[in-house]
Amino acid sequence: MASSSRADTSGVTRKLILLAVAIVVAVALYTGGWFYAASQLKERVAQELAASQQGMHAASCTDLSVRGYPFRIGVFCDSVGLDDRPAGLSASFGALRSAAQVYRPGHGIIELDGPAQVRVTPDLAFDANWDLMRASVVAWTTGLDRASIAYDGLKGRLNAPSQGVSVGISVAHGEKHVRQSGDALDVAASLDGLSLDLGNKTLPPFNMAVDMTIANAASWLSKEGPPAGVPLGTNAELRALTFDLGEGRTMTLSGPVSIGNDGYVSGTVDLTIEGIDLWRDRISETFPDAAKTVQRVASGLRALSGGQDRAVVKLNVQQGTVYLGPFAVAEIPPL
Repeated sequence: MASSSRADTSGVTRKLILLAVAIVVAVALYTGGWFYAASQLKERVAQELAASQQGMHAASCTDLSVRGYPFRIGVFCDSVGLDDRPAGLSASFGALRSAAQVYRPGHGIIELDGPAQVRVTPDLAFDANWDLMRASVVAWTTGLDRASIAYDGLKGRLNAPSQGVSVGISVAHGEKHVRQSGDALDVAASLDGLSLDLGNKTLPPFNMAVDMTIANAASWLSKEGPPAGVPLGTNAELRALTFDLGEGRTMTLSGPVSIGNDGYVSGTVDLTIEGIDLWRDRISETFPDAAKTVQRVASGLRALSGGQDRAVVKLNVQQGTVYLGPFAVAEIPPL
């Protein structure tokens, strides 16, 4: 009996030892595999960045590293730069951190720090900073399938001295989502607590949201990216473009729109507006030069709504000219 008991104990011990050895070997193999993959990823990214410097679209990453062991893997940079030479655009950002689960490398999370500066020739500049900016992307070998970005506490200023433009922007929270939908591209974005500083006045915070589908634009998420000249020549279905002043005072536009190769907008859009008088007063105070036009449009809306403070009307936009019935009420400059 004693001999049998010792034999059983010895057998269990050997199995435990073999299990421990197997675990150690598996961990060693996984660790070696992770660090090999990390070195390959770092080398590939470094090669792509170096190659981009010789092309028309360049990117840079200072102090490139790959981290995340044991269960994640991602690229880290102390600062990031972009240079789109054909568009005359350059941009710089703070630190970048990315991570993807080892078992799901096509789905990545990215965090980007400010400050940021974007410049477009000849003299347009946008400087910004934020509390938190995070993006999520799902990618395949051909490019992105979908992507989203969210940020909090964004503050910035857009300057274009040659155009006499200087606009301050602050957003409490913003989001943007894009995804392929067949050959089309679905786009949804929202800005909460958006406030604009126009220099001599500051607009009270309001909310803005857009939900639309752009025809034949799924390829914009491919490696080639959107074609030159975007958004010229695009067609979209505007499901909702909403401006919200709070307390139910909203303005919503929906319908098909297109942007010609000349930059002019055309389309047939349904307008739903709650609080006609408030919108009239708010826009007139902000843009006094347009006060007479705004008053005329508000009077037309009230007439069409039977004197109510809510109206649902159809707007026709032809080559940038906005018509309310037979009357031209506004002009949209070419994009």
